This record gives sequence, C-alpha cells and structure tokens, in this order.
Amino acid sequence: MPFIQGWEVSPGREKMFEKILETDPVGDPIITSKCKLDKENGFLVASDNGFSWRIKMGYSTALMSAGKSKWVRWYDVYNIIPKGNGQIMVQFKKRKNGLLIIDKKGNYKLGQWKLTLNRNSDEPKDNFKQRQQNFAMIMTEIFNRNKGTDVETSDSRM
Repeated sequence: MPFIQGWEVSPGREKMFEKILETDPVGDPIITSKCKLDKENGFLVASDNGFSWRIKMGYSTALMSAGKSKWVRWYDVYNIIPKGNGQIMVQFKKRKNGLLIIDKKGNYKLGQWKLTLNRNSDEPKDNFKQRQQNFAMIMTEIFNRNKGTDVETSDSRM
C-alpha cells in the first residue's frame, strides 16, 4: 500500500526519512509525520511491516544518526488505545535480546508509549486537523491488518 494522501514526507524531513529507511526494514511507507513519543519530538514512519520513530536531534545528518530511534514490528504491539485528537497510546510486548519477556504468571511484560502528532512544516491547519482526527483509526487499521501471531525472536528496537 503506498502513502495515504496527505501523509507524505513533509519538506525538511527527507534526510530523517531516508535515515529511517536505511536503518529499519520499514518497506513501503503508508504514513509519515512529525510526531512526539512521550515528551520527545521526532519523526514517525508507519508501514505494513511496523513503525519506526527517530528523535529530532538537529538538522545535520551526524546529529540525526546519533539520535534515539525505535523500530517496532506489528506483532510486538499488544494494543493501540486512542487517547485524544492526534494521540494514541501504543502498548507493546517487551523483549530482551529479541526474546519476549513473560512474567511469573505467564503474561507479557508490557511497555507503553504515547504518540502525539505534530504539525508538519508549512502544513495547512485544515490538513493537520484532518490528520489528527484520522491518526488513531489509521494506526489501528494498519495494526489489525498486520499484527499476526507471536514470533520467537524479533528485530524490534524498543
């Protein structure tokens, strides 16, 4: 599935987008956006393989390569909870060295991140409001389509 209209890479984010595609097996991106993970500003790319997020450290390639990055396969996502306009809580199954962490009762050990859309550079307000309204629905739809079953090991970086 190609980009959903209105979710293309924003001007000024091409280098960060290219860095994500170089380092994570994203595949064909469906949506991209400036996005806050908890309290840190960054850039989100979601596809049928999973989603990748990279912290915004600065504008040079060297700073971007030094920044924090996350890569999560959809089978490692436990749930997506809409939290508000343009905001979701992603619950994920924690892993250590690629292996799922299970507690003494046999349940997954879970982590969670709050993802909040940020407005892209030069983006019209109406377009941003529309993306905010659709964010939870689109991410949930991609997750439900691709969640699959647990795998023994994963290349997710959480």
